[in-house]
Amino acid sequence: MATSKFLSADTRILYIKIEGVFIPVACLTDNSFTEGVDSLDTTTIENAGWTSSIPTNQSYSISFSGLQIYTLFPPEADQTKASYDRLKALKRGRAIFDWEIRTNDLVFIDYGKGYIDSLSESAPVGEFLTFDGSIKGVGEPLFTSDLIGSVTWDSTEVTFDNTIITWDNDAI
Repeated sequence: MATSKFLSADTRILYIKIEGVFIPVACLTDNSFTEGVDSLDTTTIENAGWTSSIPTNQSYSISFSGLQIYTLFPPEADQTKASYDRLKALKRGRAIFDWEIRTNDLVFIDYGKGYIDSLSESAPVGEFLTFDGSIKGVGEPLFTSDLIGSVTWDSTEVTFDNTIITWDNDAI
C-alpha cells in the first residue's frame, strides 16, 4: 500500500515571463491557484421541476503575496526577480504574459497566460513593505509533469506523450 506524501508549499513558486525569460515573483509568502466554472440553470421533465445546471465558461486566477525588494530601479535592483515595482509596471501596461507555477525540482508545472487584475501595497509602520496581487487567466491553464509525461486535454481529446485519445461526449 502506498503511503501519503505531503507536499511543502515552499516548493511551488510562481514565475512570470518578462523579456523572454521566466523569473520568480520575489519573496513570495503565499501563492494560490483557483479555478471556477459558471453554470446555466436548467430543468427538465425528468427532474420534476427541480433545478439542475450545466457547466459553461471556466475561469481561473492566481493570487500571490510577498515582501518587497527592488527589482526595477538600479543600482539596488535584483533584476532576476519580479517584485512590486515590476509587477506594477506590468499591471499599468495591461500586459498579457506567460506564467508558470513550478516545483523546485521541475516535476510539476502549471502554466498559461494572464494579466494582473489587482495589485496592492501595504506599508505598516516599523515592518517590511508587502504586496498582494492577482493574475486573471487568459485561455486554458495547462499542466505537465515529468512523472506522467506530457499531457494536455480539452473536452473531447487527451494527448499523452504525442498519443491522441479521443472520445464522444454524446456516448456517455
